Amino acid sequence: MTDFSLLEFVPDAIVIADGNGRVVYVNRMTAELFGYESSEILGQPVEMLLPARFRDMHERHRADYDRAPVPRPMGLGLSLYAMRKGGEEFQAEISLSPLDTGTGRFAVAAIRDVTERRRMEEKALLYRKAQEEVRVRDEFISVASHELRTPVAALQLQLQLLRRVAELSKEDVPVAVSDRLGNLERQTRRVALLVSELLDLSRLRLGRLELKREPVDAAELAREVAAPFQDDRGAAGGSAVEVLAPEPAVGSFDRVRLEQVMTNLLANAVKFGEGKPITIRVEAAGGLVRIAVVDRGIGIAPGDRERIFDRFERAVTTQHFGGLGLGLYIARRIVEAHGGAIHLESAPGAGATFTVELPRDAEAAPAP
Repeated sequence: MTDFSLLEFVPDAIVIADGNGRVVYVNRMTAELFGYESSEILGQPVEMLLPARFRDMHERHRADYDRAPVPRPMGLGLSLYAMRKGGEEFQAEISLSPLDTGTGRFAVAAIRDVTERRRMEEKALLYRKAQEEVRVRDEFISVASHELRTPVAALQLQLQLLRRVAELSKEDVPVAVSDRLGNLERQTRRVALLVSELLDLSRLRLGRLELKREPVDAAELAREVAAPFQDDRGAAGGSAVEVLAPEPAVGSFDRVRLEQVMTNLLANAVKFGEGKPITIRVEAAGGLVRIAVVDRGIGIAPGDRERIFDRFERAVTTQHFGGLGLGLYIARRIVEAHGGAIHLESAPGAGATFTVELPRDAEAAPAP
């Protein structure tokens, strides 16, 4: 009998069958992998190591292989299965090699359990597919947002012209018409904000958000941002907006993006402030500019404080409060792109304070 003892040290399960498909040798790894004692396998048809549904087909394949034996390496991508003693199936990779000896021809099979590896490969494939779907979706959002901006901007311009014509008209404009114009302007601003948020979301997801830094006085900018809310107090839910910024707070910021952050935070404060006064505090503190937006509204539960900065997340249902749930996500990303941070202090029924801290010097800001 041929000596196969060296195969005991091979890390794979090794099964050797004769020309009739009977097992003549198994190493210790085979016993461990399949859960048999070696004596239980020796002399048995090799098909005992396969699920029952594959056995007839394997016998035919074995006969074909015996007529034209050629080495078949592992890793050919074949979906092969083996079966342990207790009936548990597992995915396997199997290499085959013919072995001619003085006592006859044998088939040598090396077997590996690849269940976990295949599971990881499937997860990786699903992940890649999901990433591709997200990329396609983000590209679509980007294109759609760009296309929507033009008609929305045109609509805003036409409404502004109508408002101006109405104001300059020598004849009295009916109150109902004036009110409708104001409502249309507010709704159009809302649509423009939603389109802008979608466009910013796609830019952030695609890594296309760029900052155009320049010297900006955050105190002055806060007063500019607050002015429309102060002028439109009735439409803003009755919230009085106070800006406390006695001193300039100049830093190297992207003016448009910083204005966006302030607008988002102030709009949130108005939306959830229950008509109570809102305060914006701006100060320069050493190398930082600190901006705090304080409302006295419904507040935010502790479990929601971090979640509300994620995409499409909100601390309340959409039934009574509109929006996409993107404002805080975009605000945080803009702040972080400046090398800063945004913090929240709140409690249910006690209002919320969003504090933005930004390095005044662009070179002092850490890389995003």
